[in-house]
Formats: sequence, C-alpha cells, structure tokens
Amino acid sequence: MIKRILHTSDWHLGRRLKEHDRSQEFRQFFSWLEHIISSENIDALLVAGDIFDNTTPSVQTQDMYYSFLSTLANSSCRHIIITSGNHDSPAFLDAPSELLKLNNIHVIGQARENPSQEVLVLTDPQNNPELIVCAVPYLRDRDVRSARAEDSFEEMERSLKAGITRHYEEVFSCARGLREKFDVPIVAMGHMFLEKGRTQEDEGVRSLYVGTAVKIGSEIFPDDIAYTALGHLHSPQSIERENIRYSGSPIPMTFGEAEGPRKSVSIVELDGHNFAGIREVQIPVFQKLNRVQGSMQEINTRLGLLCGTDESIWLEVTLTGNQYTPNFQDNVNDCVKDFPLIEVLSLRNESTVRHESPDTDTLTNLGDIEPMKMFERRMDKEGIEEEKRYDYRNMYIEILRKAEREGVH
Repeated sequence: MIKRILHTSDWHLGRRLKEHDRSQEFRQFFSWLEHIISSENIDALLVAGDIFDNTTPSVQTQDMYYSFLSTLANSSCRHIIITSGNHDSPAFLDAPSELLKLNNIHVIGQARENPSQEVLVLTDPQNNPELIVCAVPYLRDRDVRSARAEDSFEEMERSLKAGITRHYEEVFSCARGLREKFDVPIVAMGHMFLEKGRTQEDEGVRSLYVGTAVKIGSEIFPDDIAYTALGHLHSPQSIERENIRYSGSPIPMTFGEAEGPRKSVSIVELDGHNFAGIREVQIPVFQKLNRVQGSMQEINTRLGLLCGTDESIWLEVTLTGNQYTPNFQDNVNDCVKDFPLIEVLSLRNESTVRHESPDTDTLTNLGDIEPMKMFERRMDKEGIEEEKRYDYRNMYIEILRKAEREGVH
C-alpha cells in the first residue's frame, strides 16, 4: 500500500529570467529532489503540470527532463505520474508515454475523449492495486466545450466552467467504481485556478482562460478524495481544506516570486483510505534574486551592502522618486562593476522625472506582461475613449480565445 506521496508542479523547465539561462538551477533542483525522494522513502511522485515553460523545449531541456526520469526509474520511488499544464504541449508530453509506462512513469498530456482513461490504478510489486489516481491534465477550451459563434462571452464562461466540472465528475465516477472493486484510496490531480487561490504581484502565472474570470470552486473535489495535487499557482498553499493543495513552483520564476513564500514540495501521508497529514519540505535557494529600489542614493547604499556578500545575486534595480537622475544605468553599473558575483538583470526607471535617453527608459520583457494588460496599455497610449473600450476588449478577447483553442501561446 502506498503510504507516502511527493507532490510537485510548475517546473517550467527551459524558463529564462531576463534572457538568462537557468538550467543549472533546474539541475540542482533535480539533484535535491532525487535525494528527498530517497531519504523520505517516497512511494509515488505526482507532478501537476507545466513541466516545460513552452511547447517546444530545447534539446538540452528535454535531455535534462528524461535524464531525471531515468534516474528516478531506478530509485525507490515506484510510481511517477505526470500531467500537462497550460504551458505544455499535450502531444509532446504524450509522445513517449507508452515507452515511459514500462518504467511505471505515467504521462497524461492531452485530455482523453473517454475520461476513464485518465484514471490510473497503481499496483505494488505483486501486482496488487494500491492507489487510484485521477490524473486530469490541464483542460483546454476545446477539450470541454463546443464553441458556437453565437455564444456571448458570459455563455462561453458558463459553458467552460460547466465542461470542466462535468469532466471531473465523470473521472471521479469512474474512480469510485474502481475503488469499490479494489478497496484502495483515491487521489486527484489538476492544473487550474481555484477560487480563493493566492497569487503574488509579478508572479508570472499566465491566465488559464484568457479574457475571463473563470475560476473553479474547491467543491469540485469531493470529500472522499484523499488528496488533491494541484498545479498552476506558484505559491505553496492549501485551498479551504488541508488536503487540496498547490505545491508551487520549485524556483522563483520572476523577481516578484523571490519576495514571496519559500519554495517547497509537499509530502503527503496516507493511512489506508485516509489523508493522514502533509509536510512542506523547503527547497534550497539555488540562485538568489533580489530587488533594489528607491532613489539613486538609496540604490547606491543598498548595492554597497549587497556587494559585500560572497554569494551570487541577480538583481532587479528600480529607480523611484521625483529626483532628476541622468545616466541611471551607468551609475548602477559603476556600483557593481568590481563585484563579479553581482549581476544586474533588469533596470527599471519608475521615477516621476524622466531623462529622455535610451538608458533611462523602462525596458520591460514582453514575456512578463499579460496580453490584456498590454492591450490596455496600448489603448491608453492611443487615447481610446472609455465608452469604446468595451467593444475593443471583447474583440481582443475573442482573438485570445481563438489562439487558446488552437493551442497557440
């Protein structure tokens, strides 16, 4: 019988920060995770979506992923279950699934036409059933809703929410039927934004259902599910019940995340059919991120303190206040030039007095901006009147919806 599960999610392999490679951090995380799985005698690993940061991971990123799975296949962890997230290509994840299954690595990338195919029965070395897993991947619009051109946006949202709920109900119904036969506990997996879920500013979480406020209530997961392993939100947290949980991402994906809760994985204890408790195991910081902001004088003071450390630090430096500050970038670079462990990845000028030169403009990575926020900025720049913005927003939302239905990011 499975007694101990490790839940993680939102690896975002291949993610870059301001165009800086982060593969070394991911390798260190995998090495640490292998140690935890071994030392904690983990029976099953659940990875709840966003394995990769984009739908076309590099060869280097793929090699890192498969090397990790190969290592785990020879460890004490007897089962690995991986589901897709909104950043993943369902087809790409599914492609090697039959081969991986030979090593008890189960991958569900694309939602199945028959929801019963998302219900896995895990067995012990004697081939006795020991756990039922409802391995539901990220459900795209096209997976759960029949699009109709005449639908209003409100009807689309209601239809989408109803489709997601119906899909989970069908999966759970199948799982309950198997439980009656095998008498083993049920755990669930999902990649979604639950109501009451907490995000941080600048967390880097992409909207799941573009242009909508679609969030799912935790009541979608009934009381007889021993544990629900969620992905999508990057901060570790439980939602209403201790056994409905986001594990969060393993490393900070943005500078905003670096200021949030410490990253962790969740170790879940099962006692027969029942949830027996959960422990957060904090993940080491593999690359320190820091934000420095204020007037130029305050920035210089803070940088002086940081430059006295002996650890590698990546910085986001933001100039604020109302003091005229020429050559902002040059001033910051002069402060850190003799300290190779300190690297400035981002310079932002948010002061109320701007010097019109390229090095003091606020340069923002477009990948860090939500599409709707970018569209709103554009309307601001064009001076679009408020009464016209409603129609423009709706037209833009429909474009985003079409892109999501077609799997375009």
